[in-house]
Amino acid sequence: MYACILGGTTEGRLLAEFFNESDVKVDLYIATDYGEQFVKESGNVNVHRKRLDKEQMIDLFREKNYDFVIDATHPFAKIVSQNAKESAEYCSLKYYRIVRETAINDGCTYFDRVEDIVSYLNGTEGNILLTTGSKDLDKFTAINNYQERIFLRILPMANSLKRALELDFTNKNIICMQGPFSEELNAAMINSIGAKFVVTKESAASGGFEEKVNACLKTGTECLVLKKPEEEGITLKEFKEIIRGNV
Repeated sequence: MYACILGGTTEGRLLAEFFNESDVKVDLYIATDYGEQFVKESGNVNVHRKRLDKEQMIDLFREKNYDFVIDATHPFAKIVSQNAKESAEYCSLKYYRIVRETAINDGCTYFDRVEDIVSYLNGTEGNILLTTGSKDLDKFTAINNYQERIFLRILPMANSLKRALELDFTNKNIICMQGPFSEELNAAMINSIGAKFVVTKESAASGGFEEKVNACLKTGTECLVLKKPEEEGITLKEFKEIIRGNV
């Protein structure tokens, strides 16, 4: 069997490890240098650092003649997932969407859109620790006095830092670090910058979400969470059971 995995996520890495111990040949496509550093080629798993649009996916699926496609991209990468599903259907390939099991915490306030978080914060005062990444940074510039209020925690990557600087975020308020972070380190950062709010994305407990929440509870900081989009699919555990029954 021959499979295509899309995604430099934790799920993508775990799938590569899973297939490396099977008889299935796998091509793993990762869009960023950051994702690539966590996966190594081994056995029957070939890693490709390439960002694919819909047309490129169709061409790839036709050329490689995969038996199935596994979409393990980030929950917030909606366009990529839509392209993957439509491309697989166009090429008559079986498509599996791996959905992330997330942790829900009653101590947090959840929002459907970034704009809703911005609106909420514009009705408040106090410093903000923003940990949602660099993708939607432009939307957070709509927060009143954002250059002083917002402290960014982003990946130590040149493109992320460049993006932040282009949007005029203050140098002294940019923290470039790679997580996940412990509860103690989160709390130390919150206390150091005097944050009244932490903004994060809905995520699995293994991604450091619980450590952020616990740090907020410990320091009396409000935790504002951007919900992941609603989607249909199966969990990583469920997918593994399907493959074990067919290989």
